[in-house]
Amino acid sequence: MRGRTSLVFALALLPLVVRSERLPAQNRGVAQLRRLVNGLTVTPRVLIIGAHPDDDDPQLIAWLARGRMVETGYLSLTRGEAGDNFIGNEGGVALGAIRTQESLAARSIDGGISFFTRAFDFGAAKNGEMALKRWPRDSLVADIVTVIRSFRPHVLVAVFSDTLSDGDGQHQAMAIVAREAYDAASDTVRFNPARYGPAWAPASSVTVMVTV
Repeated sequence: MRGRTSLVFALALLPLVVRSERLPAQNRGVAQLRRLVNGLTVTPRVLIIGAHPDDDDPQLIAWLARGRMVETGYLSLTRGEAGDNFIGNEGGVALGAIRTQESLAARSIDGGISFFTRAFDFGAAKNGEMALKRWPRDSLVADIVTVIRSFRPHVLVAVFSDTLSDGDGQHQAMAIVAREAYDAASDTVRFNPARYGPAWAPASSVTVMVTV
């Protein structure tokens, strides 16, 4: 798993940022998420967003989907075309196809659902700004908005936080477009429902940053 930092956008009315060591912060994040899920009167849905297929958190997905009976999706911006391949010679699109199948197989075990955007994994980038020069920002936001509107999550979980701790420009860019899509999912002027689906607006956010 590539994970560096988890950023949880959760249903709540009071914004809060917590930075601390892995276990205490993770416990607080899980406790917050549990309270939010238990407080919903409808079948809860959680959408986790990462930059690559292996940015996922199968334990979190399994805890939600299998343990709490929460409809849980994992949205990867890319299909991991530039990732490491220790078992074959495939690269580029061929490797992306393998990573896609691996993600689908993981979801069949942890109980989640896989989604992808049109972003191509081109490799390392110095920062998010450089990554977004290679990626079509508006198209990626549109892709995420489309998934949000179709899946209709109550809680969004972004795997990265748009900080130096993200460790890679693609990770930072993911946090940037995820935040923009979170705000834009209810914007029917920018994203016409006839094309992108009916508007959906998760409530305000609590932010819990967890080092992993």
